[in-house]
Amino acid sequence: MEFSKKNDSGDKIYHISELKKSDNGNLRCRYCGTDIQYISAYTRNASNKPVAAYLKLWQDYKHTNKCGYSVEGAVDLLVADSNSVEDVSPIFEAQNDGSYLFRMNILMDAQKVAKDLLKSDKELESSEHLLSTRNYIRSEQQLTSYFRSAAGITKLRALIQERSDVEVLKKLIKIQYKDEFISWDDFYYDETRYNILFDRLLKNKVWYPVAVNITLKSEVAFYKEAKYFPWSFQCYSQIVDNKNENLIFIPKFCLAKEHFTKNILAGDTLLVVGNVWADKIKDESSKFRNFNISSFNSSQFKKEIELI
Repeated sequence: MEFSKKNDSGDKIYHISELKKSDNGNLRCRYCGTDIQYISAYTRNASNKPVAAYLKLWQDYKHTNKCGYSVEGAVDLLVADSNSVEDVSPIFEAQNDGSYLFRMNILMDAQKVAKDLLKSDKELESSEHLLSTRNYIRSEQQLTSYFRSAAGITKLRALIQERSDVEVLKKLIKIQYKDEFISWDDFYYDETRYNILFDRLLKNKVWYPVAVNITLKSEVAFYKEAKYFPWSFQCYSQIVDNKNENLIFIPKFCLAKEHFTKNILAGDTLLVVGNVWADKIKDESSKFRNFNISSFNSSQFKKEIELI
């Protein structure tokens, strides 16, 4: 939750940046009115990762089913927003049981076009020769819609705190590529699962875009020799105890265009959907394990907490 109402302020809506811990006891959900509370920012000891302040349900309280901050309500809003763009093949396909298929093939087609555009260094309006045979990608609006939808479900997954709500999300949105289903555990990785992602990358088990939760640790750096992603951020790592020796799994966020970096800074937590690859381990005695996630389009990532 990013917004709240106050019991003593009528229908005025407050962004989390306007709230503080002393407001607890006076906060309610902007949609259904149930009691919520403010949790202050803190630092996770295992990784020194900063965690931004956030809002959560008061103990033993629940949102109503159709509330925009319930899992069901949030999914409905996300799908409606995604499907509202004209002349765009929907990336979410409704099923008879009330769930949705997230169609990975559309996202992969979109990512290929974005990559081809970067290679050709041409504007999207003059790139009709790059269309896929299934005619999914026609305009920059479509690319933005697809990437925004993918980043949206990633943000929804990242903000869920309760295991029961995670299970609800898995039932409501199923990820499909052609005739194959991709599990949420194989699609979404936060800082507690970087080691799992790295292992799967080394085994060539990740052939599709994945969603990664990262927190930027340093300011952006520019590498002139980088062919496609000259701008990059180092991110907070995961430290894993391996036979009494720490292994450090370090993500790098790589961007194709300088203007993608305009509104992101060190300390920001981002939800990114993109291609991921691991650097080879040159020295087995080294404790560092590096991997990279790329962005061809600025809609591929969202801030975990952001003004809307």
